[in-house]
Amino acid sequence: MKKKCSKCGEVKSSKDYYKDNRRNSYHCQCKECENEGTTKRRNTERGFLKHRYDNMRRDEKTHKGRYNKRLFTFNEFLNAFEKHKIIYGMRSAWGPGPKHLDQHLPITMIAQGTKRANGKKAPRQWSNLSVDRLDTNRDYTLQNIIFIRNDENARKKDATYEDCKIQIRLHEERFIKMKAI
Repeated sequence: MKKKCSKCGEVKSSKDYYKDNRRNSYHCQCKECENEGTTKRRNTERGFLKHRYDNMRRDEKTHKGRYNKRLFTFNEFLNAFEKHKIIYGMRSAWGPGPKHLDQHLPITMIAQGTKRANGKKAPRQWSNLSVDRLDTNRDYTLQNIIFIRNDENARKKDATYEDCKIQIRLHEERFIKMKAI
């Protein structure tokens, strides 16, 4: 079956279109045009944050067998990031604190596809924004999230003494002094 893309106007095979299971048909734009639009949307701050927000919804079982929940709306998430930017700018919250911003690493928001042209997975952008939970035993709440970089999130399993001091300071701010972002 052949179909004409509503965006580029090319006539392509149905395998070049994503299946729309809700309508039992195919999308009106070809995969190439849809992917281009998705990348363009994700390269905006709002689009990038929406993608991060949606990824928190994934059903990931914890090691204790329960599912993590996201307990805030997208608008609340956007507001939390705006507060983060007021305090840290486009820098990670992971570091010695707002009085020493020069020691906090910059955050990027660069959308990347999930696969390269050769079919292999695209490499992770280590400087990109990552939304982490301060306490992994608790759900995603505004009080429990922190805006850091992918590389800082990934190295948690190899935490240094300095990393532990930062973690303790942030945990005290959020859960003892009860300061949300």
